[in-house]
Amino acid sequence: MTAIRSNAPAVSAGFRLKRCLWRAGWMALLWLGLNGWDGNSWLVGVPAVLAAAWISVTLLPAISWRWTASGALAFVGFFLRESVRGGWDVARRALSPGLALSPAIVCHALHLPAGPSRLFFCGAISLLPGTAVVSIAEGTICLHVLDWTPRVEEELRELERRVGALFGVELMLETEVAA
Repeated sequence: MTAIRSNAPAVSAGFRLKRCLWRAGWMALLWLGLNGWDGNSWLVGVPAVLAAAWISVTLLPAISWRWTASGALAFVGFFLRESVRGGWDVARRALSPGLALSPAIVCHALHLPAGPSRLFFCGAISLLPGTAVVSIAEGTICLHVLDWTPRVEEELRELERRVGALFGVELMLETEVAA
């Protein structure tokens, strides 16, 4: 039998329990937001929240990340503005089927460092109207867009810049991305 060594630091049981309780608390708030105070929903909710918290602590690596306060405030405003703009765009397209579409797969070189900021960026791409991540490769993401225009790439760069500010990380230069 061969021992498998991990480069991950050892995590104490107390730290793991604390992380599990924090996640269970956040997931319980999410459950409450989705289902309200209905007592019957908690018959399913309590086991689901506890299982999800335990699984997330067990399977997800213990990465640490922090948002900057100024980045968070700026991102909230950006998020609200882009959510309204995205919703308006989708509603307009649904109600006006005659609008021309130009679907495409767009690949974008990532300028955020690997880690939580990059993952958050990939998740936040849904803020942009008509976009969905198709693949994530080392240093590049590809997404499907409903209507390709040069503005799509500008919006990706702006979103990436906002996420960088949120996490307090500097974007890599073009020469660093290509290397």
